[in-house]
Amino acid sequence: MVVTGLNTASNYGDSNLGEHGTGELVFQKSNGGPFWTDPKIHKLKPTNGYILTKTHCGSRCDKCGPENYVENHHLFLKECLETTYISNYTENGDSIKSVGSYDKKLVARAVHLIRDPFDNIVSRFHLRHNRFVKLKDEDSLERYPKSREGFRAFCSDLSKLHTDEEEASKFYEDVIEVIRNVPCHADFFRYIQWHNLAFISTWDLQIPTLIIHYENYTNNFNKTKKRLLEFLEQEEVNEPPRFETGKTYRDYFSKEEINAISKMFAMLALDKTWHYTRHYFD
Repeated sequence: MVVTGLNTASNYGDSNLGEHGTGELVFQKSNGGPFWTDPKIHKLKPTNGYILTKTHCGSRCDKCGPENYVENHHLFLKECLETTYISNYTENGDSIKSVGSYDKKLVARAVHLIRDPFDNIVSRFHLRHNRFVKLKDEDSLERYPKSREGFRAFCSDLSKLHTDEEEASKFYEDVIEVIRNVPCHADFFRYIQWHNLAFISTWDLQIPTLIIHYENYTNNFNKTKKRLLEFLEQEEVNEPPRFETGKTYRDYFSKEEINAISKMFAMLALDKTWHYTRHYFD
């Protein structure tokens, strides 16, 4: 972390290799992670307070149906603790990836980041678009340009893959008619489920949790930075890098679609999830 001059950690050890190809462990007693983010650069390891650790948890597939993405908090927490790292190399120099896990008792606090759901869902499309670019998939790039029209075409094709499964699923039973014509409605379902399960997991772990909305960095950067540092019990020793405000994509959706998504949230979100997201629909 630039502000503290201290190292952070991650559940993903692919880019931080130690001498023997494995990400450098934060806790030596845990052979499954997490790993130091930048072991090769001269950042100090925290000697007090808490170590900010990156994890994405579960509910992240984008081309699967409800049977594969509806999950309970036990599976969700298991994925929060799951790690991937490079464990060895082949004779040709290709990396061999392994999957690990660490004890939930190592988790002492949580920072729960919430982003505007409309921006989040469009950003997922942009991630998929970047994969098309990387794979030089010209057909997909032509059909799904990085625009409102490309997003809506992508969502339309994606929704057609699992229509029958969604209509047969009890998890969609009360909202299927409400959101039938909402672009990428399955992504909104996963968004709600993700935050529901995150709140359940931190409650189950009985750990202090800091809720940060992504837009807080734009609206009140210094206050947000101070809250985070105090929560981690770390000191500011360097000037923070300039925060680049992300684009907003609410105009990708019609007023009717926004109203339908609002109803979906009100019906499926836990009270706590709805409390922290309802302002996106005001």
